Amino acid sequence: MTARMSDWIPSLESVFKRFLESPSYRPMKRRELAAALGLPAPQRRKLRELLRRMRERGELVVLRNNRWARPDPARRRTGTLHVDGRGRAMVVCDGADGLMVRVEAAEVQALVHGDRVAVELTGRPAAGRDRVNGRVVAVLDRPRPRLPGLLRRGHGYWYVIPTHRRHPSNVRIRAFVPGVDPVEGHIVSARLDPWAPGQPGLMGIVEEDLGRPRDPGIESRQILRRLGLADEFPPAALTEARRISRRLTPADLDGRRDYRDQNCFTIDPPDARDFDDAVAISRLSDGGWEVWVHIADVAHYVPTDSAVDLEARERGTSVYLADRAVTMLPPDLTVEVCSLCPGEDRLCHTVHVVLDSSGRPIQEETHPSCIRSRARLDYESVQAWLDGGDPATVPDGVRNDLLAMADLAALLRRRRLACGALAFTLPEARCEIDDTGRTVAVRRRAADRAYSLIEELMLLANRAVARRLARARVPAIYRIHEEPDERQWENMAAALAELRLGPPPTDRASLNALLERVAGTDLEHVAAMTVLRHLKRAEYSTRCGDHFGLAFRPYTHFTSPIRRYPDLTVHRILVAIERGGLPPVSHLEADRIARHSSEMERLADEAEWESLDAARVAFYRALLDRGETGPWPAIAVGRTPRGVLVEVMETLQRGMVPSDLLRHDPSIGSRLDVRLVAVEPHRRQVTFAPAGPPFGLRHGRDRRLGQRIR
Repeated sequence: MTARMSDWIPSLESVFKRFLESPSYRPMKRRELAAALGLPAPQRRKLRELLRRMRERGELVVLRNNRWARPDPARRRTGTLHVDGRGRAMVVCDGADGLMVRVEAAEVQALVHGDRVAVELTGRPAAGRDRVNGRVVAVLDRPRPRLPGLLRRGHGYWYVIPTHRRHPSNVRIRAFVPGVDPVEGHIVSARLDPWAPGQPGLMGIVEEDLGRPRDPGIESRQILRRLGLADEFPPAALTEARRISRRLTPADLDGRRDYRDQNCFTIDPPDARDFDDAVAISRLSDGGWEVWVHIADVAHYVPTDSAVDLEARERGTSVYLADRAVTMLPPDLTVEVCSLCPGEDRLCHTVHVVLDSSGRPIQEETHPSCIRSRARLDYESVQAWLDGGDPATVPDGVRNDLLAMADLAALLRRRRLACGALAFTLPEARCEIDDTGRTVAVRRRAADRAYSLIEELMLLANRAVARRLARARVPAIYRIHEEPDERQWENMAAALAELRLGPPPTDRASLNALLERVAGTDLEHVAAMTVLRHLKRAEYSTRCGDHFGLAFRPYTHFTSPIRRYPDLTVHRILVAIERGGLPPVSHLEADRIARHSSEMERLADEAEWESLDAARVAFYRALLDRGETGPWPAIAVGRTPRGVLVEVMETLQRGMVPSDLLRHDPSIGSRLDVRLVAVEPHRRQVTFAPAGPPFGLRHGRDRRLGQRIR
């Protein structure tokens, strides 16, 4: 029986939507809506549920004073969700205006740091401010769908407590993949379900048991899973790499210049296993130099779109954690076939540069080659010899060449700085890991001259290749670094003001003047890190743009094809140019590689920093357990409402000195001796106190700090 039109009773939702879409509608509170619609009491309860559902679907927004309105397309933005260590959430919106949207903590329960989201603005930014309130209406992409954490059992269900401080919400587990047995107290990797409107919290399945919380290497496994970085190669790539012959044939040498009698050598960190660059030098009778930079010819062994190439393209870069290297290429290629091992014939691509006595290049060429490295040197040994140490640390046959390289490197650096390159001197810390995976020492890198020697020669080669790419006008990948925008300059000036270093920098020249003023002082590292935090990131691009930090144009990355995919791509492009052939990649393909590699580099940097941070904190936890609490010299590097941030000079470990442990407030950049009082590994926090009695402690405070971690 067919219902008559007069028998049809419209639903509350259809009535409300027609009312909402009427031209006369204005934002109303719920009781005002109920009155306007003439709803009886039972229907008013249904209206409340309808409003909630429509809000979850993004069809309604709540404005100030709890007034309901249709979404305004102009007030909807997209961006990336950032969650800090205290669970506070902010959406960094896309676009040049730098708008940041504050999100209520309750909304973060079903979200993950790094989510790409759509957000509805519920307020308007105040004049001159870039922050506004809003709410997340949809998750557009979840690039990090895996969360490592501690597995716990509730009343009839399992859940995971994420171990990273940027993930404050637990994950309710609905299943375990076959072969993974639930073991309470183990660290596991949970794959999250996709976001859904109205979802009260995170849900997912456990797909891997990573081990016990204090197992060696557990931190690295968690970092890799959370950031989605692969640590195992697919069988096809491994098989393909094993089949590559290590023996060179006459066909391999065809068309290559033979440098096997040249006095070339490598200089790398002491624990390096892959050597992708070797160098040679000759002094000319007119006071100039002739330099050869030999780079491993990875492109010869890795054809485009092969199994190894596809995996390398996806990885984008090698990742160097405190206790392991996650390489871009399979081990057979990284350590054996491509690595420029001493005494072994290896295929290379060479950059040959002739410079006049002022260090200006007057001749540049690139070509395929074959070399045989004479020695494998490390930075520490070279530095010790340059400083007048034991001559036995450096082979006799390379000593004169090292002196010539050191002279040229110093000249090239002076030329760079004179052209406006930023005069950064950023110290680095290295962790020494024993066979059980424990951190046994943390030391500050000290071989600055030796590092600079290789760095300047690599910059020289990269610039020569970039110029050849630019002249050829083919699709290529460059390395660019944009100048800070106006907001970054302002934020940098505000951060530097606390250091009382004079007029704030407004361009590269004044920035360099500031860095020169603090060079060699206790403020050098503090000022350099402050500046670095307010600079844009360097990135790969098909655009032949400026490199602000180096003051170069053009510039590219060519010298590390074993560990950077853009370098491998540049090698292929260079081969095509030398042979007069067609470019091996289109502009669109080069752009995809550049964008993806920039993102993978960012993830690798994050992983490396987290790994170093975790290893240092574990080192200090072990010191505290043994009762070794200092004192150590440190520098005050910042101030918060809770106290003063300090950095231990030898290890670069940062920690907090709480306000109630201080007898006086040290100025930023001042030195003080500190001792260790507490370590909280799960929060990556170290607490120090001023060394030497009296400490200015409130009675009992020191004991409570120590007991927090036990």
